[in-house]
Amino acid sequence: MDERKIAENKSAEEMEKRQEMNPPEKTGPEKRLGEEPGSEEADEKKAETSGYEFLKETIKQKPVDKRKLARQTARLAGSGAVFGLAAAVVFALAAPGIERKVEAYYQDKSIRYPEEEEQEEEEQKQEETETQTQENTEEIPQTTTVIQELTLEDYEKLYTEMFQAAGEARKALVTVIGSQNDRDWFQTPYESQISGLIVAESGQDLYILTEYRIVENVDRIQVVFCDGTMTDARFQKSDTNTGLAILKIPQSEISTETKNAIAIAPLGDSYNVKQGEPVLAIGSPMGYSDSVGYGIVTSTSNTVSKVDAEYGLVTTDITGSSQGSGVIVNLEGEIVGIIAQSFAREDTGSLVTGLAVSQSREIIETLTSNEQTAYMGITGENISTEISDKKGIPKGVFVKAVEVDSPAMQVGIQNGDVIVEVGGEKVETVKGYQQQLKSCKAGSTIEVKAMRQGTEGYVEVSFDVTLKAK
Repeated sequence: MDERKIAENKSAEEMEKRQEMNPPEKTGPEKRLGEEPGSEEADEKKAETSGYEFLKETIKQKPVDKRKLARQTARLAGSGAVFGLAAAVVFALAAPGIERKVEAYYQDKSIRYPEEEEQEEEEQKQEETETQTQENTEEIPQTTTVIQELTLEDYEKLYTEMFQAAGEARKALVTVIGSQNDRDWFQTPYESQISGLIVAESGQDLYILTEYRIVENVDRIQVVFCDGTMTDARFQKSDTNTGLAILKIPQSEISTETKNAIAIAPLGDSYNVKQGEPVLAIGSPMGYSDSVGYGIVTSTSNTVSKVDAEYGLVTTDITGSSQGSGVIVNLEGEIVGIIAQSFAREDTGSLVTGLAVSQSREIIETLTSNEQTAYMGITGENISTEISDKKGIPKGVFVKAVEVDSPAMQVGIQNGDVIVEVGGEKVETVKGYQQQLKSCKAGSTIEVKAMRQGTEGYVEVSFDVTLKAK
């Protein structure tokens, strides 16, 4: 093949030499205007073309295939769309994870405080709880609540049912009448009346709880039962702290019909009474017999301090009289308070207030059994931890007052002393002091320790107190 190329090259060189020696004249279309034989331009043109006269083919561009071009363009566009869609899906799936990682990265770099962490944890827990609640709510079938307005008949039925709930307590209520032999201008004996409550019975007597003020300095005491029958009663014992008294009536003086009509008072548990609980006041809360009031319990935390004791109160929003009496009953028909308006504050004297019945039980048992209780003669107040820390007063029973001629006064206990020990037992509250005193017998001598303030602070003082009977 190399020999062939060499031969062709030699042939071409020979042809070029011959053409140089005998150049052809331009004729026809090859001869252009302005070109004359023998001119310099003709000679140059002849020299340029004389060497390629053996090439007879003309190179032409291949025509464009529009259909093929369109198919390729469409293929590229489709591939781009598929790639873009796949990239969008991948980004959408990966974006949350990337965002969390970025946030975690910057959170790790930022300064965090314990309060912020706790708040974030609480917010996260709250979100999880709300999500779980929402899921549970979606599973529970939705119910439609229909709000129905109460009519007058509904109110009437409601109050009737509430009053019926106190039916058993009403059977235990009585009216106590105290009368004097002195007569007025119309020759009518002086009489006053108040509510009472049947609290106990024995084989021989029936016991009535009432207020001492109705039987004080009277010549005759009468009791009217729920069936309207009346009989005479006898005074047995009173409690000066609470103003309560016990009367007794011989069973032999009560008819069989009356015994079947009356009932022993259903005493409840005042410790379970809650603020806002609906209650009724029955007896004579308005100051006259057979009156009734409806309302709610406003407080169960109030207390009142008396000599050697502290009592809990049940206060209500029921409007009553300062001379009112009776009982406070819950909707289960149980008595939870003994109305005692003398314990109401001056600014709430028109609202029904009662002694908590759970603490009144001890008084009732003592008065019914006619027992003697130990008496020392101080009125105390609790010293809270806050007051103790703030004012430097020792914890114990702060002596507010000492009764005249009481055992406490006789041994030298003074106002401002803080009793810390009674009969060898430590006491920190009036309630604890009261319970410890109850365990002692009247006539016994006990050691009482107290803290007394001096020039250099509080110092301990000791007393030997001989208790009296009350």
